[in-house]
Amino acid sequence: MNGGDGVRIENDRFLRRLCFGDTDVQSAMDLRDPDRLVLEYTRLMMGFLLFQPRPRHILMIGLGGGSLPKFCHRHLPEADITVLEVDPSVLALRDRFEIPPDQPGFRVLLGDGATHLATVNDASVDVLLVDGFDAGRMAPSLGTQGFYADCRRVLRSGGVMVGNLHELDLQLGIFLDRIGQCFDRNAAYVPARECGNCVVFARREVALSSRLPRHLRRPGAMPEATWVGIEAALHDVLRTVRATRRFP
Repeated sequence: MNGGDGVRIENDRFLRRLCFGDTDVQSAMDLRDPDRLVLEYTRLMMGFLLFQPRPRHILMIGLGGGSLPKFCHRHLPEADITVLEVDPSVLALRDRFEIPPDQPGFRVLLGDGATHLATVNDASVDVLLVDGFDAGRMAPSLGTQGFYADCRRVLRSGGVMVGNLHELDLQLGIFLDRIGQCFDRNAAYVPARECGNCVVFARREVALSSRLPRHLRRPGAMPEATWVGIEAALHDVLRTVRATRRFP
């Protein structure tokens, strides 16, 4: 099924994939367990729980197949979640990926994430998730110095920005340097073991390595089976942050 502008759905037994262009898989859903995080990079992005275990306000740029907002809505019920998606053809497919309807504490808005971010109040966000790709590349507006400065501005003290980047992007080093400048090098990135993604964590004012847990703790509202599904990825993030001395 096509959603326009090169956006399409592929079904393969128990998986439903959202694809951009000819080959890029943007998101995947397990039809037997629609809230499960299928792709590893999405599990890595949940590493924000190391720094913000009980977020009150989560802002996400890029809806895709809605894996992360669905997961957070179900397992972090105290969080208020806002998602920005610029592509109406992606938004039109939200029911096919069982993304919850808008309701108190959860909303998906059609709009440009970078433009919206410039309107957000200072120091009002606990977790900012940035995952805005079209066919083959990250949206250019999500990699500028001004955008990353806005990311830092909207975070509360101790708040964390989590960005999905691609290791094969020729501008990866530029993006990492811009993030480092805006967050005083208080950042780390974790390569995914699949698809060439890497996930960047940057924190405002509080060091990433500050008050890290000695042992990972499952959030109270999260079932044990769900926690097991993301625990290995969180260990990868924890090990990387502990070992990071200076962000590139």
